[in-house]
Formats: sequence, C-alpha cells, structure tokens
Amino acid sequence: MAAGPPLSIVVIPLIGNDALANCLDRLPLTSMECIVVLREAMGAVTDWEQRYPSVTFLGAVHEPVPLRRQCGLRFATGNVVGLIEDTSWPDERWCAAALSAFADPQTAAAGGPVRVAAALPSRYQALGSSEYGAFAANRLLRATTGSRDDRPVTASRVPGNNMAFRRVDLIDALDEGIGLFEGPVCARLLAKGRRVVYHPQMMVTYGVCDRHNGALATRLHHGRIYAAAQVRGRAWPSRLAHLAKAPLLPIVLTARAMGSLSGSSSLRARLPILFWLGLMESAWALGEAVGALIGAGKSLNEWR
Repeated sequence: MAAGPPLSIVVIPLIGNDALANCLDRLPLTSMECIVVLREAMGAVTDWEQRYPSVTFLGAVHEPVPLRRQCGLRFATGNVVGLIEDTSWPDERWCAAALSAFADPQTAAAGGPVRVAAALPSRYQALGSSEYGAFAANRLLRATTGSRDDRPVTASRVPGNNMAFRRVDLIDALDEGIGLFEGPVCARLLAKGRRVVYHPQMMVTYGVCDRHNGALATRLHHGRIYAAAQVRGRAWPSRLAHLAKAPLLPIVLTARAMGSLSGSSSLRARLPILFWLGLMESAWALGEAVGALIGAGKSLNEWR
C-alpha cells in the first residue's frame, strides 16, 4: 500500500466564490493534497474542478461546519490533516510550520496565531476578535517570549479556522455523531496523554466580511451550540452551574476580545469595535444560557 502524503489540507468554505478562490490561491496546491467541502450556493463541483484540477471538491450541501470537517477528514490521506476556512488566509510558511509542529511523536494537534485584518469594517473586526481573540498574534507572541519563533509551545486548544491534527489521533478522538468540534477533540486528546501545541509560524489572517456569522442571531445560535457541547452528557447541577455564569459572559468575553486589539489602534478607533463586541457577546451569552438548559436543538444547522 502506498504511503499517504505528509500533509492534507481540508478547506471549509464559509463564503465561497472569490473568498474561496483567494484562499486556494495562497496554498501550494501542486505539492500537497487539498480537499474542499462545499455547501449550497457555493458553485457546482464540476466548475470548481475545472478551475483547480489538482483539488478534490466534495459536496455536502446542507451539512453544518463540524460535519463538513468530518466529511473532508474521511477523504484525507495525509499523515497530518490541516483544517482552515476561506475567511482566513494562510501565511506562506503555514504548511512547513504545520508539518514541523508534529516533529514530536506525542503531538496530536496544533494551531497557530490568528491576525484580524485592520482593514475590515468594525463589525467584522469585532467578529474576528470574538471568535479568535484568545489566539491573537500579539498574545501568542507574548506567550512565546524567550522561545524561538520556529518552535511549537504547549497549548490546551486550537482555533477553529487554523488547526492541524495527526490523522490517526483525530480519527480516534472524533465523535462522529456531531462532527469535528475542536474544543472537545483537544480535551479528549489531552486526556489520553497526547500533546496540543501552538506553532508561532502557523499564522492565518482573518480578512473577509462574513455576513452570516456576523449576524446577532447567528452569534446566539453559536453560543447555544458551544454550551450544549460543553454540558453534553452532564447532570443538571453541572448544567445549572454553566447557566449561572451566563450573565457575566458579555463583560468577560468583551474584555478578553478587546485585549487582543490592545495597541493596534487608538481608543477612539476601537470604540465602534467595542460596541459590536458588546452586542455579539451578549447574543452569545444568551445562546449559552439556552444551550445549557435545553441543548443545541436545530442551532447546529446555522453553523455554515
């Protein structure tokens, strides 16, 4: 049996069209396996295949993001599988960094910094900071001060738009009923004694206006999905404890996200971002309260 390639990349389009093309154009497609899992209204598979003949395009028309990730994983043959989204552009060193992150055989998952493009409108800078503020480039650089920037450092989780896994470990840790949720997967890997790392050179830039995911209703759904995943299988006392934290979340999450913007612009320039962050984190907190009580319901369908 032929050995698989060192690296496969699964691209999950959230926007499609030009955003997807821009993402693919930044990848060395001739030297790696690339799989794209399309959703509805993103163009016909045959049209994309003609434009990018070396890429495998799959159709998962009505599937949410976690199940599209799982679909791409099934077709990937690389020893390491990277997963990115078309709202985020990988730096030119991304592929090399993703592979080098797994030099230690104990490493099962890797992520890297997320830079939120300053050219984005305030609403979408807020969205990027809300989603990926904990993985902001300035925070990771502070965390790796005193270390070489070409070596991974120990972490506990990875950003959903910028992650890679050792394929055999990911398959073993996956809950196929709900798809690939990076948080629970990393927790399972750590519980098995495997290693999760950040690689400072595994950088992506979040740089596309994502209107669907920037809507307040979508933020509510995502908060509900997150909380439902956190309390899945737990007893009512644990669910109620999660619910009790929800009123504090808008303040805590907004402060955390604003910290990722520290020093990037003047306070006056950041006020519109703060406004949108407050709204988005309030919607998320309400979703968490609902998810902790009654689960995800049909909210998973809004993760697209």
